[in-house]
This record gives sequence, structure tokens and C-alpha cells, in this order.
Amino acid sequence: MKKTKKLLSLIVVFVLLISVSVVSFSADTIYIVNGYSYSVVNNTSISLVDWDHEQPNLSVPDMLANRYFISVANWAFENDTDLKSVDLSQAEHLNRIGMYAFSGCTEIEGDMIIPQSVTRIGEHAFDNCNKLETLEYNGSADVPEYCFYNCSSLKSVSIAEGAKSISYFAFANCSNLEYAEIPQSVTSIAASAFRNDSNLTLGVWYGTTGYDYAIVQNIPYVLLDGIKLGDTTGDGIVNINDVTTIQRYLAELEPLEGIYLHAADANQDGTVDIADATIIQMYLAEYEMEYPIGKVMTQ
Repeated sequence: MKKTKKLLSLIVVFVLLISVSVVSFSADTIYIVNGYSYSVVNNTSISLVDWDHEQPNLSVPDMLANRYFISVANWAFENDTDLKSVDLSQAEHLNRIGMYAFSGCTEIEGDMIIPQSVTRIGEHAFDNCNKLETLEYNGSADVPEYCFYNCSSLKSVSIAEGAKSISYFAFANCSNLEYAEIPQSVTSIAASAFRNDSNLTLGVWYGTTGYDYAIVQNIPYVLLDGIKLGDTTGDGIVNINDVTTIQRYLAELEPLEGIYLHAADANQDGTVDIADATIIQMYLAEYEMEYPIGKVMTQ
């Protein structure tokens, strides 16, 4: 009898354990309000999981059913070819865009603006969005692997201060990408981040990771510091004072460092010598120059 009771007790415990496991791994309940499909995160927050496919333009509100949208779920709109535009600008509490969230949405066109509130984006979030043309990446989220991979119509990218890394293949195979602005906050860029973007020019800050990356990867760049070639004093103009600065530097009478030393290399041969002072003098005498003296520095 004791053995029978013990066996029954073990069976009850086993059944209870199975019940707990099933509950733990059950799917989230999906609610639908005004075409928005969402799951509840907590008492104040919800996650967007789908949208009415008869409506091609998705605009995510800040709040629905008295809760804030804080995320777009993983795989929410993957391969949704009915979706033609996405507006996240009203979702002020949105902090996460999940992996593959908009992957393969080949009909989303025009601009994509990532709100400042976004602090995390999953890998492949926007890959193969072939009709996107411009990207304003205003959030502080790092740019993950394959995030905008193969966005073949993308022409310009602006990444705001805050992001710290651009991972591998993040913007690779964006064959029409002409310009990407890299903030000073970025301290890591994968070698493959812009692979096969043959028309690309980078906007970078002198001495930053973006600047070093452009040089190592042999990508043309524009310096965002605003310093002009030949402006060794940083006063915004090229004049005789800049010639004097170079002469005093060569005579070891005053230092010339960083971006100002870079600006002093008027003939862009990698060294600063008397030839650079002479070239600036010729520019001031209005000789026709082959070097872009007085213009914001590029390479």
C-alpha cells in the first residue's frame, strides 16, 4: 500500500511539472485593435506583431489600448510584400526593432526614419528592402549584422551620435549607396560593413574610427569637421596667416597637429613641407590650382 501511494505521488508531481512547462512555453496571446496585431508585454507596454494586410501604409502610434508600443516583434513583417511604407515617427516609446522585423519587405519605398528612442535593433531587421532610398538612423542602437544588407536602392544614410558599432555586412551589397555619415561615437566598424558599395563616399570626422576605416578600406571621404584645405589656423578662411603657420611649423617655432596639420598638406602628398606653403601663396595670388584649396577637405 505504501508503495502504491508513493507511486501515485510521483505521478502527480510528474504531471504538475509537465503542466508548468507547457505554461512556460505557451505562445503570447495576440490582440487585434484597429488593424494592429499586438502582444502584451506588461501593464503599460505592448509589442507590434502584425498589421492589416489590406492597408499598405503602416503608421505606428505611440499608444494603443492604453499601452505604449515599445517594440516591433521578431519576424513581425518578414517577407511582407504588401507593405509600401513604414512610419515610426509617432512611436515615441519605441525602443526595440526585432530581428528580421522588416526583412524582405521589397515594396517599402522612400524614407526610413529610425526614432531617437530606439536603443536595440536585431540582425537582418531591414535586409532586402529593395526600394528604400534614404535612411535616418536617429536611435542610439548599434547597427547589427546584415541590418540593411542588399537594400539595392538605398542612396544615403545618416547615423546619429550614439551608435557605437556597425557590424559585418550591415550595409553590404547596397549597390546605389552614394553617401553614409558616420558619427564620432562609432568605435567599431566591421571590414565587410560596406562591402560591394562601389559608389560610396563616407562622411567622417578627422581622427575617428570612421576616418581610419575610410583610409584602410580605400573609400572616398568628406571630413565633417568643416576644415578647409589650406586653413591651418582653423579660422574658416585661407590667407597669408596659413602660409606663416606652415613656415613657423617647419622652423620648429610652433606646433601644428591633428586636423590642422592635415589641412596644411595643400598638395595632398602626405607630407607638410615648403611646397605646401608655396601652393597656398599661389592660390592667394589667384593662380589656377589643381588642388581644392579653400574647400572642405575630401579624399
